[in-house]
Amino acid sequence: MKIKKSALFFSAIFAASAVFAEIVMPRIFSDNMMFQRDVPLKIWGKAEAGARVGVELKDQKKMVKAAKDGSWSIELAPMKGSFDPVELVVFENGKEAKRIKNVLVGEVWVLGGQSNMEWRLIPTTDGEAAKARAKYPGLRYFTQPGGTFTPEKQFDTPESSKWQEASPDTVSRWSGVGFYFGEQLMKDLEVPVGLIETPLGGSAMRAWIPDEAVAGIPFLEENLENFKKQLAAYDYNKAIAEWKKRSDAYDESVKTAKAEGKPVPEKPWNVRTKPNKLSPQRPQETPGWLYNAKIAPIAGFAARGFLWYQGESDAGGKSLECFEEQFTRIIDTWRKAWKNDDMYFFWVQLASFGGNGDWATTRWKQYQAMRSVQKTGMANIIDLGEEKDIHPRNKTDVGLRLEKIALRDVYGVKGIHPYGPMFKMVRYTPKGAEIVYDLDGRKLVGKGDPRGFEVKIGGEWKPAKAELVGKRVIVNPTDADKGGKIEGVRYLWKKWALPDVWLFNDQGLPALSFITEK
Repeated sequence: MKIKKSALFFSAIFAASAVFAEIVMPRIFSDNMMFQRDVPLKIWGKAEAGARVGVELKDQKKMVKAAKDGSWSIELAPMKGSFDPVELVVFENGKEAKRIKNVLVGEVWVLGGQSNMEWRLIPTTDGEAAKARAKYPGLRYFTQPGGTFTPEKQFDTPESSKWQEASPDTVSRWSGVGFYFGEQLMKDLEVPVGLIETPLGGSAMRAWIPDEAVAGIPFLEENLENFKKQLAAYDYNKAIAEWKKRSDAYDESVKTAKAEGKPVPEKPWNVRTKPNKLSPQRPQETPGWLYNAKIAPIAGFAARGFLWYQGESDAGGKSLECFEEQFTRIIDTWRKAWKNDDMYFFWVQLASFGGNGDWATTRWKQYQAMRSVQKTGMANIIDLGEEKDIHPRNKTDVGLRLEKIALRDVYGVKGIHPYGPMFKMVRYTPKGAEIVYDLDGRKLVGKGDPRGFEVKIGGEWKPAKAELVGKRVIVNPTDADKGGKIEGVRYLWKKWALPDVWLFNDQGLPALSFITEK
């Protein structure tokens, strides 16, 4: 009888044991998974206390003794990317305990944020065509249930979490942004790509920051303290009763509207969301609990970086006042959770939209975060969006712009220019305000009539004239304000900015919105 060499190897090392506990590993280690190439690979789980645990992956074999609580962790040497599947085998006391099949090694990215990152491939603009061509065994996606949140950091993701291969049968429910990013990256690098899903629609940044990381940001500290008081006084049965009253009242208003031939009223948030037993707040606002449920279980799983699309839920009030502080805290905290300060963190600036919120200020703070934190990047999509829908269907360009940033800034591909014109400085001269841009080696292009610029005169912002002169834009007051002293300049400083997007580079990427004052 032929005996596997791996079994002989571990049997020779480990003493025989009469007791075997089931080896338990987070679901991030499961069939169809993807390992990050060219970095050390951390593998972990639980076993019988003191058990001898071994892992085998391709030509690597390593062993460790489980701690008193049964926890164990093994680090394997870096591996090269490959489309050839391998198996990860885990042994306990010389006995094979788990075999994980169809494992690839390539580039792994974690997807985070809220609904525009969560937004599924179907119904994005190019979704049906993407679904039809999605026959990519080398493109993998780890799914997690959306609204999972917990008061304590979890060892594992929920039961339905799993890895999937890209196929017409699987990709419909994948993140549209993630799919378009991953598909193009796989083709450009010619290596497998894995995407790990974590986002939740409507989630605020505070839900993604664990309790121990809020110190030093008064808004987060106060919010956490208030939440703890609410939680201590929370009466779930009372909350359900009050919700039912609101729900019944809404149902009556719908009946009345229909009977009178009037439009059906929009369902309020406090009716749409049924109270839950765990928290007096929705998962989207409960401080730190989304981190506990969706980030903590995968922290340390080797990945190249994070892709983030969020900001809509923090585009106003006290949260906006400290937007940059919260966002940079997320970046720092997640990197620390992975014990890797070099992990890349790329995000999407908010698109044009006509709804509520101070989106102009939010975009500016997103830009400032990129300027202040190393190994970050931002995709400008102010030329995209829909006036009355917070979820633009065009996720293709979003994913592709993120991919171009990664190609150049992470993978060092030459000849890539992923950024449009970025405001650099303003010179106030007798001829007007001269705007200087960082062009990333490209040219400035104005499309249509000059528009989108404003000047501050006498403390008020007013429309301005703009002229493209070579690599500069000269801005002046309109004839109505001629002679007024310019105190500041801004461009596309509005929520619904798309009609006024005028300035691009010669590759079609839009200039960033900006504000500057004397």
